Amino acid sequence: MNRELATYIRFQAAISATFNFFIGGMIAALVYHKADYVPMDTISISIDITVTCLLTFAITTPFARASLRRDKTGSIFAAKTVFDRLLHRLFCHPFLISVLLSLCAAVILTSLTAVFFTLLGVSVMPFYLYIVLKSVFCAALGAFVTCMVLYAGMCSVE
Repeated sequence: MNRELATYIRFQAAISATFNFFIGGMIAALVYHKADYVPMDTISISIDITVTCLLTFAITTPFARASLRRDKTGSIFAAKTVFDRLLHRLFCHPFLISVLLSLCAAVILTSLTAVFFTLLGVSVMPFYLYIVLKSVFCAALGAFVTCMVLYAGMCSVE
């Protein structure tokens, strides 16, 4: 990947991270606006992360696809590995790439987060700390999703 494409992907990821930082924080604040503490049990964590992943992938995928069409950067890499070919095939079906990748990400992130909070013995979290952590999490997830979808669209199986 040349410097120009890396800069392009970094720029798109920064825009997505910024958007997701504010939107994710606002949605979390609307959901828990009357609470002093947010529950951090395994069920609450899994529901929260799954919904966040589904919404982030569902919102980011069409914008990334439009960006690739607008800038004519689609299908510029040869897909050499099985993973690259799978990503390209999923990219051709926006609903599938959104659902499958978001559920895979949700399973991984839920497992890591639940284990982390369980080991620390955290069962509730103060509202403002939760909003800060949720906003940062949404920003990182949005940047990751954008990079993943852009790379999937740049792969070609020809």
